[in-house]
Amino acid sequence: MKRTLLFILICVNFSLKGQIEMTYKSNNSPKWVQLMYLENTDVGSVIEEYNKFYKKNKFIKNKHTQYYKRWIRSLSRTTNFNKKKLKSKVNNQWECIGPWDFDKDANSRSYAPGSAHVYTVEQSKSNSNILYAGTATAGAWKTEDKGDNWNLITSNIALNRVYALEIDFINPEIIYISGNGSIYKSYDSGNNWAIIGDANFNSVNHSVKDIKLNPNNNLNIFIASSEGLFRSVDGGNNFTSVMNGNFLEIEFHPNSSDTMYFIKQINDQTEFYRSNDGGNTLSLFTNGWPTPSVGEEQKRTEIAVSPASPNKIVALATGEANGGSGLYGIYISFDKGENWTFQCCGSQPAGIPSTTNINLMGWQPDGSDDGGQYYYDLALAVNPNNADIIHVGGVNHWVSTDGGINFSCPAKWSEPHKKGYVHADIHDINYFGNDLWFACDGGVFYSDNAGDSIYKKQYGIAGTDFWGFGAGFKDGNVMLGGTYHNGTLLKDGSTYINDWLCTDGGDNIRGFVNFGLPRVAYSDYNGKILSGDRNIDINTFSLAKKPNASYIIGESSQMEFDPRCFNWNYIGEDSTLWLSKDNASSYSPVHHFDHKVTSIEVAWSNPNVIYVSTWSSWWGIKKLWRSDDAGKNWIDITPTNINGQDWIPYDITISSNDAHTLWIARCSMYGGVQDAKGYEVFKSINGGLNWINWSTPTLDDINATNIEHHRGSDGGVYLGTRDAVYYRNNSMSDWVIFDNNLPKSTTSTQLIPYYREGKLFNGTNRSAYQIDFYENSAPSAQIAANKLEINCLNDSVQFVDHSAVRHNSATWQWSFPGGNPSSSNLENPKVLYSSPGSYDVSLTVTDAYGSSTQNYNNFITYTDSVYLITNTDEFYQGFDADIFPPNAWETPAASFSWQSIDVDTGINCIPTKVAYVNHYWIDQIGKEAYLISNKIKLGNGTSAQNWLVYDYAYSGYASGYDDGFRIDISTDCGATWDSIFGAIGPDLQTTAYVGSAWYPTCGSWDTDSINLSNWGLNGDTIMIRFVAINDYGNRFFMDNVKINGLNILSINELQKINNFEVFPNPSKGTFRVKSNHKNIEFEIYTTMGKLIERGIINKPTKTISLSNQKKGIYFIQFKIENKIIQQKLIIQ
Repeated sequence: MKRTLLFILICVNFSLKGQIEMTYKSNNSPKWVQLMYLENTDVGSVIEEYNKFYKKNKFIKNKHTQYYKRWIRSLSRTTNFNKKKLKSKVNNQWECIGPWDFDKDANSRSYAPGSAHVYTVEQSKSNSNILYAGTATAGAWKTEDKGDNWNLITSNIALNRVYALEIDFINPEIIYISGNGSIYKSYDSGNNWAIIGDANFNSVNHSVKDIKLNPNNNLNIFIASSEGLFRSVDGGNNFTSVMNGNFLEIEFHPNSSDTMYFIKQINDQTEFYRSNDGGNTLSLFTNGWPTPSVGEEQKRTEIAVSPASPNKIVALATGEANGGSGLYGIYISFDKGENWTFQCCGSQPAGIPSTTNINLMGWQPDGSDDGGQYYYDLALAVNPNNADIIHVGGVNHWVSTDGGINFSCPAKWSEPHKKGYVHADIHDINYFGNDLWFACDGGVFYSDNAGDSIYKKQYGIAGTDFWGFGAGFKDGNVMLGGTYHNGTLLKDGSTYINDWLCTDGGDNIRGFVNFGLPRVAYSDYNGKILSGDRNIDINTFSLAKKPNASYIIGESSQMEFDPRCFNWNYIGEDSTLWLSKDNASSYSPVHHFDHKVTSIEVAWSNPNVIYVSTWSSWWGIKKLWRSDDAGKNWIDITPTNINGQDWIPYDITISSNDAHTLWIARCSMYGGVQDAKGYEVFKSINGGLNWINWSTPTLDDINATNIEHHRGSDGGVYLGTRDAVYYRNNSMSDWVIFDNNLPKSTTSTQLIPYYREGKLFNGTNRSAYQIDFYENSAPSAQIAANKLEINCLNDSVQFVDHSAVRHNSATWQWSFPGGNPSSSNLENPKVLYSSPGSYDVSLTVTDAYGSSTQNYNNFITYTDSVYLITNTDEFYQGFDADIFPPNAWETPAASFSWQSIDVDTGINCIPTKVAYVNHYWIDQIGKEAYLISNKIKLGNGTSAQNWLVYDYAYSGYASGYDDGFRIDISTDCGATWDSIFGAIGPDLQTTAYVGSAWYPTCGSWDTDSINLSNWGLNGDTIMIRFVAINDYGNRFFMDNVKINGLNILSINELQKINNFEVFPNPSKGTFRVKSNHKNIEFEIYTTMGKLIERGIINKPTKTISLSNQKKGIYFIQFKIENKIIQQKLIIQ
């Protein structure tokens, strides 16, 4: 489809998203806002202007940015409603694995926990145990036990969004729901559905806001639609138009079915209508009703009634007036709507929020903020037993007990610890007798005491809208993904009640799991080390960079692990491909592309081969690139035979056997119509130099979202789409649908093969699913380890089987020439290497389906490097390189880590790059993070001095948050360490406390120096360990680490005193001194400078006993030919 035809699609998308949210007033708003609200806008132009605006301006969340997010999201969630009768050719069944609930009270929960986006909930009048709910992405649901368990009732129709529903008040198996621009009816609780209405009614696309049955006649149905108010007298077979226009709501008088109330939106205001003859005729009433002035607006109103005061109507009006927006006003009528009185809040409609003019639509629980999402989330209910109790829903839940004069917020949307908590963005509040129900962006909530205590009641509703999804390679029970409105949903086996935890918060996208560290996961917020206990916090660690993430299909990047090493991963951040070799603690640039990096794939059989796709702009050309040398050089391999649709982005997957065999799926940002028809999937067998169109008519009318190779198979690939999953291998001439028991219209966000059990995981807009592989396949061996480069400090390697193999029948045969052990049949063996060199590794894996072998030459490299200190050559590390830790330095794995960062102010008050630890965001009290230098050979000599000098800056956070810093020295390559400096809290501070995340300022740095020679370190080969000790305080910065030498003797000078030895050292207290010098004076001191022993050596060998001294470090000084030699003694 050419670009010019896409404007038709845009109109379709506008009508679909308009089902729940009207546009906001945009006078004096940025250009992107005004463009976004145009009827036939160009999406690319809006995005371009949005990005341009927020490059220059600080991002502040408001009604327009929230609308933008939902608008963009709607484009990538619109489906084509595939009506083709395709049938899966295998019996494998998809099974939902959640989320279907969330553990509200577990440690590490989100500040706003939820799991499903629910628009409406209705309770049966004839059976209070039966309720139905409509969701944003997962269709309609039913419970028969008053919300304790819910079941999907629309799995067989291609329906996601259900905004309105109604239950027959006689037979609760008869229900009506809105969706896809139509009305569906079921006579059997959703086992079967039919679109109702005559041809004329169905000739237009309805955005249905409300469905109501006449309480005395269950064949008499009213529909509030964007196309007008409609009525049926035959149960929905035929509809007649009562009035044209955009109708929002319908209510019946509590005591008279002839008296009906209606809300209609026209231009920038709403209107109130009443019918006295059962909806045959309508009359407009305006006395006291909201009337916005020119330049103001009031486009949405909810109304509610109560049997306790049958003629009373409460109206909740939202809009913008008098310099403020959000709540326009609470209006009350006591005469069935003939006259209205402004009740709340303040003295006028809307206005600037204050203590006397609270905004019930904002984010704050005191109503002090302007705006909100008042055309998106809006709900109203009046207590049936006391009409003075009024419930208002917006971002928060508000309650009035005095008829709407005063309101209070029982619990802010981010206060889940309170008994009145309801997740943010409330769309529906309904009383049914004493039962009070809430539908919101977090799920279904319930109260049986007028809202004093509120509980979640949504178990079974699989409605989590995943925008990213990851699962463990070693442990498939570890899953997580960023979601719309519900933070990050995380599964850690059965750790959490009902399996899933809502953690982080807000709208998230990312979700990845480390393949070799199955307890380590990554989200939008941070890295996570899972606790395995719902009563223990998840440990977190900072990520130096995060991959591009977007609500737009095809614009996100991922964390792509090098298949050989689970601490190495690639990400695309902005337009640069980055590589981390320390589990995301730091990244170095691999290549800068001209445009945003999206899909990344590293070849299994040859990780030097990397494929990348790039995104220039919405309408810009999307490209594919290949490198054969680990990212040093790249060639453009973008296909040309794509029907001219070069604006469609790509997803990539690579064969496990051949680095130059790959498949690409073309994943359009749009839905509703099919963009890449006939050009959906391509295959290359020569690294993208030529492309084979692998599409067939079976894929017509689908919208691809992602593609995954089935390792070990004969070229098998799974294709995720906005509706279902498909499969094809080299022996198949066509694609086959693979969707048994998968609800229709299920958008696949990410497919993940779980080879350990032969399962395919599918993170979707309806939670997550799993299924047995389409076919069994032979294993595919893959060697992996925690590191590929070692030294004396880290001379052991943890190998990990990264093979595609069935675990229940798997065997392993490893070979490690030169290692200890030299072979193993363990799944994940540990191997020690004792000397520098390069080492080969091989692995053979076998399971019930076959065998596979992989051989790697020079897989492990053992190196050693030493820096020599002289009078003229000093050691210096300024952390200025892009790679961190610096070359030959180490940051051992820990729950948090040292990182590098650019600061505006260094020691010289100019910008620089430094090392730092972000204690401010790390709550790992007492835990330590190490930064270890390479080996350094100190200078020697009778009066040599080796000075360690470094700059540091630390403010602290407050008293009681006392982070620490320590310096350790090792002379045996890390086998043992001695501390030479330590400070915590106030003793470490270089400036006053700062109660926010702190960066150094000019004058806030200090310099410290330590004479290592005073510690007996002369001529030693040392390593320095800089230790950060966390107490949840503030950031610690370090820069300009130096070691310089003074009075270092030359080799010839050293030879004169070389025949001098103290041994054994360390010892248990007895030392022998051997020398060819005579009359040597010696003195022995503690580290505090206390003299404990002195004497003269007149013999070639003398024994010195310190057995009466405590274990520790001492210094011995020898005076030889008017020269002083100092050495360290260690008593063990």
